[in-house]
Amino acid sequence: MLHFEQVSLQFPSVPEPTLRSCTFKVEAGELVVILGPSGCGKTTLLKLVNRLYEPTSGQISLNGKGIHTLPLTTLRRQMGYVIQQAGLFPHMTIAQNIAVVPKLLGWPKTEIAARVEELLELVQLPQAFGKRYPSQLSGGQQQRVGLARALAAKPEVLLMDEPFGALDAITRKSLQQELQQLQQQFKKTILFVSHDIEEALRLADRILILNQGHLVQYGTPWQILTQPASAFVEALVGTEDVLKQLSVLSVERVMVTTASSVPHLPKIANHGTLRDALSMLLKSGQSQLQVMNGTDAVGILDLNHIQTVWQDPTHFDGG
Repeated sequence: MLHFEQVSLQFPSVPEPTLRSCTFKVEAGELVVILGPSGCGKTTLLKLVNRLYEPTSGQISLNGKGIHTLPLTTLRRQMGYVIQQAGLFPHMTIAQNIAVVPKLLGWPKTEIAARVEELLELVQLPQAFGKRYPSQLSGGQQQRVGLARALAAKPEVLLMDEPFGALDAITRKSLQQELQQLQQQFKKTILFVSHDIEEALRLADRILILNQGHLVQYGTPWQILTQPASAFVEALVGTEDVLKQLSVLSVERVMVTTASSVPHLPKIANHGTLRDALSMLLKSGQSQLQVMNGTDAVGILDLNHIQTVWQDPTHFDGG
């Protein structure tokens, strides 16, 4: 879907390249988190995708076409962009903010109105908020509007630059969960810049790690944690942290499959993480959990299964 091939960027006023020969692919429907220390090139890489910057060398392609061959407006209207401070137009209502790109694309007014209504519901905001202005909303509410605006024209690609970084911890976690739910439903191709390791592990299908403009590792959260490519990756991610390892391994990956229901056991969803499971076991005082897929019992998870993971994490491949 999105392919960087030997992409470098050298700003004229900067002695060292900002990005150096970066090559990677993002498949359709993947959420890739770009991670690394300040100044490593994360936001620069993101801005290359919608041509806010042009590479010094190399090629970026979208669906097999070089993005430099596409008219700039055509390219950018295929992409949603969400930034840290939402970037809403203060003189426009919430509904007008969400409608910006559909209006530019010439959508009929009735279709725009229906899409605004649909998106307000999708990001869990009351319909009455459509008539309000950004200054009348909290930071978390504004960020929801920013996400709705990015999704308005049904773009193929979402570019998200530390969208939750300025929010308090509770609001940030809530929005992360909402993004996960939206991604399960719509499977957009998302590039998501973050400096938060926990956020990256929670959200990503794959993580791309940059250091001083070099792409130093690209893999699933589990691969990053259990097979770090260098001492730098180990230090950045904290690969020895058992709870981080448990946070990227799903319950269904290690449970014992059985349709038998054990009514007295605490219940956990099959897509929950082993970190969630450990927390539930400790709080309940039980040694087992009933694993559920919706209302159906699908397995049993034992504390011993979790212990197996941290004793030999290389035995598992995540998921």
